Amino acid sequence: MPRLEFVDLSVIYRTQTTVGPGELTAVDGVNLVVEPGSTLGLAGESGCGKSTLAMSVLRLLPANTRTTGKILLGEENVPDLGWGRLRAVRWTEAAIVFQGAMHSLNPVRKVRDQIGEALLIHASGDRAKYKEEKVRDSRVAELLKLVDLSPAKGNSYPHELSGGQKQRIMIAMALACEPELIIADEPTTALDVVVQAQVLQVLGDLVASRGLSLIMISHDLSVLAATCERIVVMQRGKIVEDGPSAEIMRNPQHPHTQALASAFPLIGDPASRLRLPSYAAPEPSGTTSGGQAQGHANDVVLEARNLTVTFGGRGGATNAVDNVNLSCRRGEITALVGQSGSGKTTLARTMLGLQRPTSGAVYYDGNPLKHRRKDLKSYRKAVQFVLQDPSAALNPKHTVYEAVAEGPRLHKLPGDEREIVSRALRRAELNPPERYLATIPQELSGGQRQRVVIAGALALDPEFLVADEPVASLDASVRADILALLLKLKCESGVGALVITHDLGLAWNIADRVVVMYQGKIVEEGPVEQVLLDPQHEYTKKLLSVVPTAQVAADLDGAK
Repeated sequence: MPRLEFVDLSVIYRTQTTVGPGELTAVDGVNLVVEPGSTLGLAGESGCGKSTLAMSVLRLLPANTRTTGKILLGEENVPDLGWGRLRAVRWTEAAIVFQGAMHSLNPVRKVRDQIGEALLIHASGDRAKYKEEKVRDSRVAELLKLVDLSPAKGNSYPHELSGGQKQRIMIAMALACEPELIIADEPTTALDVVVQAQVLQVLGDLVASRGLSLIMISHDLSVLAATCERIVVMQRGKIVEDGPSAEIMRNPQHPHTQALASAFPLIGDPASRLRLPSYAAPEPSGTTSGGQAQGHANDVVLEARNLTVTFGGRGGATNAVDNVNLSCRRGEITALVGQSGSGKTTLARTMLGLQRPTSGAVYYDGNPLKHRRKDLKSYRKAVQFVLQDPSAALNPKHTVYEAVAEGPRLHKLPGDEREIVSRALRRAELNPPERYLATIPQELSGGQRQRVVIAGALALDPEFLVADEPVASLDASVRADILALLLKLKCESGVGALVITHDLGLAWNIADRVVVMYQGKIVEEGPVEQVLLDPQHEYTKKLLSVVPTAQVAADLDGAK
């Protein structure tokens, strides 16, 4: 008997528009079977219906939805279950690992109490014994060991844990009542490649050792291919492709699957790198094998010399940035890579003048950066910051016009303000600009919000951009569009960029140079082909060894 089966399932949202009530079909006639002990990857862009499909399994959808068709969990049709039976089914037969561990955990409760809550509420037939704190804590300790965490972590609050540890807590919570089906909704979003590999390893080991069925939801085909036997691709509420993972990766048939695959390039495949043939990049001194400008030493626009940033704390002083030397050139994209905690963002903030160095200095156009207000104001006009999360970067009450006009007003740029804003929006490919001027962030997609943030930086005609994880929260096609925009700005205007990322595939996609950072130090740097195809430092080799795209490429070569 299938562990889970969707039979002609549709999920419809009731909506309210300016012209009256309406309906939106999020899942449209889906038929899908999940066998016991199988691993299924569910892929697609934001809005394709994959999370709605997952939430329907345990009736976690909002009140403004209705479903047609069947959701068979074993022999039972979930939409027909009474409240008491549904409560008994949740967490005992199927459980969900929600997408954002940092938002899913209660910040003011210890994690042992949050895991124990699932035992108190959902443990079938065992709830009475789990009322004893010792028994409950013993089970919590077992669950923490199961996901490779020390039982002592149970006494921690969420803010005391790393992103990967919080995600493992969510997995432990899902396993509390020994379900037969686990649904993991984007469990590795915003995690660096090392922690991502650890989380995927935990899930894989659990499936192998306990015979669980796993549904993994992601927009990254490479992550699914590294974890799941089978991949199902959704678009606009429908399944458009379904097959073995190796076959989907090797030979995708549907255009949407092909677009998803191309958004996450295989490192080492020159054909997968972004190219803009209609724009000619300046070549001041010769080119790399990809035809991208290298530059001379006198092309350096932004530089860190012997830069050290030390933070103090109860555990003593820590060098977040440790004697770093880094040069960024005009017309060149430099990717600063490394896992979370390596010091990337602290280095970027210091180079932007947002953090004072403990020793060493930042140089702009050969001159040391001074932290006087007048000097910083002039400097920040030339070097602009593109923040990681566009939703947090934009004031939700300000229109797009106000968001983009803020910089020109602050720096008192000459000329017509409306024309300056419109030009910046056009450069960020928000066309026609008039369509967006009066909109607020919540009326825009994630990709459009990121373009507004970029437009705000471009309004000041900067020479250089510092972009902190600019596509971390975006889905596949939007990610590709934003990266293409950065490449276009470089080719058209010679705007250089320092792109901070933990994604080595992104570095392969658009960077001219790669700088690898580990424990506050730069351990390797050079042209992208040299660093990613012939790494010299052990840490760089470790990063590359856990990149799902690299693993998939090796598997496909072996299959051939």
